[in-house]
Amino acid sequence: MSVAPPAVAGTHRLDAREASSLWQHVLQRQGLGSRPGFTSIPAITDATLGLHAARLPSPYATVLARAATTDVALGLWAEATHRKLITLRCMRRTLHTLPLELAGSAHIATLHYRERDALRRIMNAGCPDRLITELTRRIEDLLGEHGHLGHRQIEDRLTGAAPYAVRLALKLAWERGTLAYRNRSGGWNREVRTFALTATTHPELDLAVGRHSATSHLIEAYFERYGPASLRDATWWSGLSRGAIVDALDRVGRPLIEVLTPWAAAPVYLFRDRFDEFTSAGPAPSPTRVHFLAHEDVALKAYAETRTRYLGEVAECAAFNRIGEALPAVLIGGQVVATWSWDVRRHEVRYAYHRSRTGSLDREAIRAEAKRVTLGLRRGYDAGRVNSANAGLRPELVASAAP
Repeated sequence: MSVAPPAVAGTHRLDAREASSLWQHVLQRQGLGSRPGFTSIPAITDATLGLHAARLPSPYATVLARAATTDVALGLWAEATHRKLITLRCMRRTLHTLPLELAGSAHIATLHYRERDALRRIMNAGCPDRLITELTRRIEDLLGEHGHLGHRQIEDRLTGAAPYAVRLALKLAWERGTLAYRNRSGGWNREVRTFALTATTHPELDLAVGRHSATSHLIEAYFERYGPASLRDATWWSGLSRGAIVDALDRVGRPLIEVLTPWAAAPVYLFRDRFDEFTSAGPAPSPTRVHFLAHEDVALKAYAETRTRYLGEVAECAAFNRIGEALPAVLIGGQVVATWSWDVRRHEVRYAYHRSRTGSLDREAIRAEAKRVTLGLRRGYDAGRVNSANAGLRPELVASAAP
């Protein structure tokens, strides 16, 4: 059954220049414009609707791209930061690090399909429900006594229980929000995966909100930050159905504008107050800054149907890999002009241009930013032990042109 589009308060058609200006206005609000970046990690996570955290380097690189100084990014591992943020699986079953006021809605709105997957794995493994219930209770008791523990520590201390059954119970409890995950390493290239009771680590996290309210809050937050976006963009980003997106937009109650752009045949949607803000803001200030975006950066992953807003003539396969992950990208003027990687041996950023017509001034700015990012990544690098499976940022893309 087809789903009717959301109710709108008006329609505007933008030409290529106007659409590009609107896109840069959106990026400006996320700390990816010409003005200096944010001075705190909570401010960045709120502006971006979280940090994509499925790859170890991604949260740090995402913050580094939007921070006023590298000192801001180093605060990612501070205890005060951990109290304000939580890392959980939510949109499209992917790890995100979110501020608590957004995390509850992201968790509840996406819980139904994540919980279903966890329960199916339990059923396929032939584990009785009573066993999973008992193991969950024992895990909660253990973490209540000891605090943060790694999954192998949990398995070792639950004597008499099969490790695979413990892992299934642990995953279900995490998906349901009973347990909280935390990487207790001190570097972007390492993971020390631990779990603790969510009620202990984040007592302010509200997981009692209803699913419809949570979905409305999440979708409003998405269009607030990433609009204008199409319905397909929103379904891709959230993992929710088109019907759920439209229903959420209608329930939010904020006047919505339909915008027609060169990015796609389908209309995109934007809250009217945000559109009014754009039209009254005037041209974006210059000069335009260069930004080295993270692997799976949220600014790129927010869209599926309207990626030409930042790809232009660059082929999608140059900026996304075969499984749909956004590659580490260099953004200038709102456009992807290169990919970059971390050279593990030399501890420096390498990059490769997509566009042969990048001007000399742009190339000079890219070289300068590559040096800044290199210093920032070196400062956040833990040389004690490298997680070889996750530390590199696409080493096969290491460029022949180094800064």
